This record gives sequence, C-alpha cells and structure tokens, in this order.
Amino acid sequence: MIEIFPKIVDIKSICPKCLNKANFESEVYFQGIHVLGKNVCNACGTEYISTIPTGHSTFFPVSFTLDKRHQRFDKESGSWMALPLISSVCEGLSVEGVFKRYNLGGEKELILINCLDDCFGHVFTKVWNVYLELQNRQNKTIAVLIPAQCRWLLPSTGIEIWSVNLALGQIKQGIKGLDEWIRNQFQRFNKVLLHPTYIHLNHQSLDFKQILGVAPFDLKQFTNLSPQITFVWREDRFWLSNRFLYFLSKVSKKYKLETLFSPFFIWRQEQLIKRVVKLIKRNLPSSSFTITGKGKLGNLPSIIKDERHEFIDLKVEHKWNQIFSKTHVIIGVHGSHMLIPSTLAAGFIEILPRYKIDHLTEDIAQSHNSRLSHFLGRFVDEYAGAGLISRHVVSLVKKFDFVKRNMESEAV
Repeated sequence: MIEIFPKIVDIKSICPKCLNKANFESEVYFQGIHVLGKNVCNACGTEYISTIPTGHSTFFPVSFTLDKRHQRFDKESGSWMALPLISSVCEGLSVEGVFKRYNLGGEKELILINCLDDCFGHVFTKVWNVYLELQNRQNKTIAVLIPAQCRWLLPSTGIEIWSVNLALGQIKQGIKGLDEWIRNQFQRFNKVLLHPTYIHLNHQSLDFKQILGVAPFDLKQFTNLSPQITFVWREDRFWLSNRFLYFLSKVSKKYKLETLFSPFFIWRQEQLIKRVVKLIKRNLPSSSFTITGKGKLGNLPSIIKDERHEFIDLKVEHKWNQIFSKTHVIIGVHGSHMLIPSTLAAGFIEILPRYKIDHLTEDIAQSHNSRLSHFLGRFVDEYAGAGLISRHVVSLVKKFDFVKRNMESEAV
C-alpha cells in the first residue's frame, strides 16, 4: 500500500533526462487509468511526470517531460500503455466525467483500489483485488474506482463504489474533474492508502459465483448433459486460418482499409464456424450450439442459436453468463472477451495469434484447480483449421469421463 493522503510516503521515480532516482516532491494526480506524480529532479532540476506503481504501471513504469523531449519507458513491452498516456497528458486530451458514489464507509482510514481501464478484461482482473482485500481488511474503508458499466462486478454492500460514467474506450484519455472529485472524497478520512491493484493474481481462491452472479459449470454434471458448444464472436480480431489472409488483415489495419476488407474476413470466419459445427455434429449428434459476442454481421445457420448483440448492457451480460455456465466447451480467439467465458464454462479452446504468445493465459481464468484443467483448457495456433478445432472438441467431450476416472483412481 502507498500512503497518498495527507502526505506521500516513500514513493520514488526516475528522472527521464538524467535517470536520477528521486522521491516525489508533490501531490499525486488522478489522470484516470493512471495515478501520476509531478516531480522535480533533485539532480538536474528537470520537471517531469511519472506513474505511481499501481496496476500495469508496476511492471511498465513511465516518466516523461511535458514537452515530450525526455521519455522513459519500456519501448518493447510498454509502448501500448505509455504512448497513449504521454499523448493524453502532453496534448491535454481528456473527456468530461460524471462521478457518483454508492455506499458510505464508516472507518477513517481508506484503501483506494483503482479499477479504471479502457479494457474490460483489465477491469475484471483488477476487481479481483477487491474481493481478496475484503477477506483481509482490518478496520478500514475500501473504495473502488470503476467504470459505471462494470459496477455489476462489485458487491453491492461493504465497500464504497466510486463510479465514472464513461464508455471504456473514452477512459484511455484523461478524465476531466476526476482528480478534484477524488480529493474531495479524501477529506472524510484521516489517511488514504493507494492499493497496488495487482493484475495477474491467482484467482483460484475467488468465489466467481459471488462476482458474476452464477456458479461455474458443475463438472459432476458434465456427462449428464447434452454437449453445449458456445462460440465467442469478434468482428475486430478474426479467426482466418490462412497465412495470406492474416497478412491481408494486418495490411488492412495498417492502411486503414478495414471497412473494405472486413466483410470478407467476417464471411471467412463464418464459413469456418459452419464447418466446425458440421464436423462436431457428425461425431456428437446430440450437441447444440450457441454464439455470443458483440456484432450481428454474417449469415449463420439456424442450428447455431444467435445470442450476439450490437450493444452490451447488464441484461446481456447476465444472459451470456448463464449461457457460459452451462457450456461444455467455449471456442474463441484470444482476447479479454474470453475471461468470463473461460471462468464459467467447463472447458475452452482458444485460438491464439502468434503475436499474442507472450500473453498466454492472460485472458483465461479457469476455475478448475487440478490436472483436469490441462485436459479441459486447450490452446491452438491461429492457423488451426475447422478439422483440428472440431477434433479437440469431440475429444474433450468424449474422453472427459475416462480422463476424470483415471485421475480419481490415482488418488485411491
């Protein structure tokens, strides 16, 4: 924990000009996703901005001068985070936020957990900190800063909820008025501690029924139910199963030609899904199919129950969660949209683009904690075709009971 009110205790940063390591000399600033410090280097006198180590900033610290002449961050691994932040601050990019507080804590010492992010998957994994902190807190109020549309992930009581009513995509920019609003909240407390907000926690101790409102798939019922296969659809990251088409997809993004090529990519993805369904149905006649996700493009056959939506609200989220919790196998391309499905379903098959290999498992939160999880969770290459995907599904469903009984006999 980092004390940020009424004073700052033991926070260090590195000057982007001379690389001198120094203590913060001013108050922190709440930009939105990031908590920043305004500093003056005690070696060279340079004024600069730096991130306080919470969330992703713990792994990818950033410091920079307002004229952009001096910047320090991991250019290989941290550019995705640093560049939008630097542009937001130096170019004054920001959006007007609407803030609302729910509940009122009674303790005079506050733990603030910042779950703001422009990526739903990041918000979801940051929220895990809240539930773990609730298990450990001692005479402290917990406040959670979160996008309003993600408030449903939090418990309705026991914490203060500080919601920001902005679309996730807008939160990448700075949020006007946020810093002032938060500082007004601080006046109710004698001390405020900023939580480190870990982003890769071990989730096995979490109760996902409490978080998501529905229990994960009961593996005891796996063989008692007809196989349910659910696809998670995306219209911005495709399963194409073809080297040339993936190259074409990258070119279309680079030259901003997505509008021209997307209809073809969607058609290609649709054909692959149809082929998978046909092959699975041939081997698992009693299986049923559903598709979820954002977007309604494509012409899918009636055998696939279409639960996709253009706009996602709380009602849609809850409906999807019910579907995932009854699904034997989830199929989807790597991304944060796979976090909740992989949490609730019995098993998953993730199509992993090669440029995402370094991020393996970041979007997976499987609930099963045993050797069986290796059987139920499968990763395949982006060039995997319908034949390989369907073979994994059929094997997973047909061999589940055999594998489970073998594992149980090992413990006898």
